[in-house]
Amino acid sequence: MKHGQDRPLRELGENRMVSRFRELTAKGLGRGVLAGPGDDAALVRIPENRLLLFTCDMTVEGVHFRRAWATPRQIGWKAMAANVSDIGAMGGEPGFAVASVAAPGEVTGDFLDEIAEGLMECASRYGASLVGGDLVGSPGPVVVDVALTGWIAEGLALRRSGARAGDAVLVTGALGASAAGLAALRQGLSAEDERVGAALTAHLTPCPRLVEGQAIAAAKRATAMMDLSDGLAEDLPRLCRESNLGARLQTSQIPVHPSCRAVAELLGLDALALAVSGGEDYELLLTCPPDAVKEVREAVAAAGGVSVTVIGEMVSEEGVVTVEDSGLERAMGAGFDHFAVSG
Repeated sequence: MKHGQDRPLRELGENRMVSRFRELTAKGLGRGVLAGPGDDAALVRIPENRLLLFTCDMTVEGVHFRRAWATPRQIGWKAMAANVSDIGAMGGEPGFAVASVAAPGEVTGDFLDEIAEGLMECASRYGASLVGGDLVGSPGPVVVDVALTGWIAEGLALRRSGARAGDAVLVTGALGASAAGLAALRQGLSAEDERVGAALTAHLTPCPRLVEGQAIAAAKRATAMMDLSDGLAEDLPRLCRESNLGARLQTSQIPVHPSCRAVAELLGLDALALAVSGGEDYELLLTCPPDAVKEVREAVAAAGGVSVTVIGEMVSEEGVVTVEDSGLERAMGAGFDHFAVSG
């Protein structure tokens, strides 16, 4: 029990929970924070000679998590990680975050304490400060909404719209671990199997590719970049549309995470399909000229980042086509759509 926080919110009341949030966050305020929770707004110092990045991402019960599967700390971590990933995908440095939580009255104070701790743990890991927030009673699901600022030097920010025909298409790391973790949860697979455990970890506590994004931006050779939050099949077409191009992918080159292959085998699923269509990998998708691939890989490696793999090329024709080693071509299927899929 934490300061009587095991009682439901309807008994604790808003004032007590706001005071508790202020108490928890006070120890995690980083440099540049002149005033955190307690006033009508946080007061922070903006770094000189930097462009402001600003993002927000909502984590909703029944869409991004289930309380039966995730601890409150994992829910908080994941909500912050999604925002850190957005800053990393632009090549930036995280700054200051605010978080709003909507929760039904039967949720306990302990539950909210742990969400706040998860938010702060992730923020601290990646150099951000949680400087404020809001708490709202709701008859519906638990919702955690985070907004995060970031900074980047002028001329370094990477967008989705800069790709050029002939550019190589690359991804960091390997794909499908988070989707495999979700499939494992749905089917009740045991985390005692370390292959399943790795997939569950990837889904419940994702690690955004912040240093990788910063290294790629600093190398000044990438032409476009975004994070893979909704899956390669959904996100690559978005990059293509913003750049007014299409893409051709070599399916044999798409890196599939070992835990995805293992869970797919256990459940009788197609590992590649799971890796391509599953969301929340938070790997980076980027493009660069073919002669820049080596430099990009070396920059990421020097930053202590993960592997970078070429999976295809950008083309002038619209649409995304996958090509098998046999030469068979087909249009890429859809990834995750928030308005078509739930739970």
